[in-house]
Amino acid sequence: MKDIINLTEEEIKELSFKQQLELLERINDYFQNEREDIDIEDALHIYKKALEILTYARKKLVTLKEEKIRIDEQYEKIKSQFTDM
Repeated sequence: MKDIINLTEEEIKELSFKQQLELLERINDYFQNEREDIDIEDALHIYKKALEILTYARKKLVTLKEEKIRIDEQYEKIKSQFTDM
């Protein structure tokens, strides 16, 4: 978990959406499997980092969705040009 705690904001931003989700899964597993041995201060740091990762993952997802919409619009425009011929 120390590797996740030590991630900088820039490093999190640079991760792919898939990598961000994998980190969140690791954090979830950590909390699910190590309940009795969790240091409360480490848990708080990990929880904060999870929220930061979630924030950037959401932003990335919104950006990808917007890009898909633009691509779909371009496709429909090109498609309509061919059907109008």
